[in-house]
Amino acid sequence: MQKKAACAFTLRTRLVHYMDITRLFQLGQELLNLPLPAGGELFAIKMSTYSVARSVTHNFSKRLNPIAQGLKRAPKPDRIIFDRTLRPGFYKTGVASRLPAAFFKYQIKPGELPPNYHWLKPAGEWTLREHTGERVRADTLPIPVHYPPESQMGLWGGEGIIRGYKKSNRGRNVRFKKFWKPYLLKYTLYSEILGREFKAVTVTPKTLDLIDEAYGFDFYILKTSPNEMRSLLGMKLKRHMLLALARQDSLYPDDQQKKAKILKKYGKFIVPEQEAEWCGLTKSEAIEKQKRIDAVLNPIRPLQDVYTEELVNKLRAANLGETEYDLDTEAAKKRSRPLFERIFGDSSPTEDDKTKR
Repeated sequence: MQKKAACAFTLRTRLVHYMDITRLFQLGQELLNLPLPAGGELFAIKMSTYSVARSVTHNFSKRLNPIAQGLKRAPKPDRIIFDRTLRPGFYKTGVASRLPAAFFKYQIKPGELPPNYHWLKPAGEWTLREHTGERVRADTLPIPVHYPPESQMGLWGGEGIIRGYKKSNRGRNVRFKKFWKPYLLKYTLYSEILGREFKAVTVTPKTLDLIDEAYGFDFYILKTSPNEMRSLLGMKLKRHMLLALARQDSLYPDDQQKKAKILKKYGKFIVPEQEAEWCGLTKSEAIEKQKRIDAVLNPIRPLQDVYTEELVNKLRAANLGETEYDLDTEAAKKRSRPLFERIFGDSSPTEDDKTKR
């Protein structure tokens, strides 16, 4: 009888976390022929089981509370930024903190929104609905635009890919994802300052309209800000144009009349050469350029080179470095042999060994 009671107790303790108390005693009655307790006894067993479970969870949560409070006090970032060049404090320490103001002049300002080519900004804070005439608050949030890597190798005129939803005709309140992409073209563009053509440049109809509004391709590149251009190719073209205007000696050296015409036409865009060299550089390129500048201004030599030079100077001062060696001696020939041959001897087969073979 004691064995049966012990088996029933172990069975109850093993299954108490997985099934109801009533089902537990039903299973015990089927296996061990134990009497099923009355309703009051079953309720008391349930309450005791719940109280034990509550005490266990209370003690467990009591231990976890200090950890949870510490996590609440810890600073939580809005999002994890894996690219260190995009972190807020990147330009405050290290080499990036020494970048000149000319580099930031041709960069997109932090928090600056792209040009609103894809949505119309409402005139006021409130607007009227078209069908009902109800006065509602206007939606002033801009449409998020995605600029893929392919847009950096072309001139998209500030346009990008828009992600949204489109209603389905199959039923009400049914929608599916939709991507709106700009219409891309291949065009040949001519630069008057650089004196060459750029073939098969990816552009959009918006880019062609902006070039016409600026009265020329060179004017469009020089006038457009990095935020409105949104193109690495456009910034590289601007860099070459500014350098060509800054280096007037190499600008059409054989045609002085055309040179004077270009300098008069684009004279307001001329900047110093030191400033033009920072235009169109990516963050990594700018940091490498600053490292080269730092190496010229503050050369850092390894201690091995410094100590080697000091030792050579000491040997020359003591006349120990003027010893002459006779390279025709047998010892010199032995020293000139490879290390493996000097240790193990000449292992190459002789003429007699070859004839024997």
